[in-house]
Amino acid sequence: MFPRCLSEKITIKILASGIIIGIILSVVIGASYHLSGNARFCSSCHSMNLVAGRWQLSQHKQFGCVECHLPDTHFAGQFFYKTCAGINDLFHETLRTYPAKIRLSDKGQIIVNQNCLRCHASTVENTAMAPGGANCLNCHRYIVHGRSADEGGIKVER
Repeated sequence: MFPRCLSEKITIKILASGIIIGIILSVVIGASYHLSGNARFCSSCHSMNLVAGRWQLSQHKQFGCVECHLPDTHFAGQFFYKTCAGINDLFHETLRTYPAKIRLSDKGQIIVNQNCLRCHASTVENTAMAPGGANCLNCHRYIVHGRSADEGGIKVER
């Protein structure tokens, strides 16, 4: 077979190559995750233009899309959710199968509601909404993204 010295050199080269590939992959994945979380990226899709435009008019425009639309959990949970949602969005955007009126999924509503409460807990804690978990979207669904033209115009918080 190989002389011992040659076999050790090959092993070191394979390990070094694996480490370098791992570092490059980590940087690419981390950068992609970060860049795909800003509003500019989210609004780059045709179907999100109107939603993003209305968000820019709201008092919540200082918050990125991911601050409301990703679960408030560990990185792996956020990464998994964001990947699944991104694949779904890419699929519908590519096939142009988004409905004219985009709605949050049931899971998306739970996530957004939890994030509302994360920021506004002190506002809600002494109200009737506090026990049992409030559903902020029942009354405040148009706060951030306003209303579409077919729902009586674009109204955002003022």
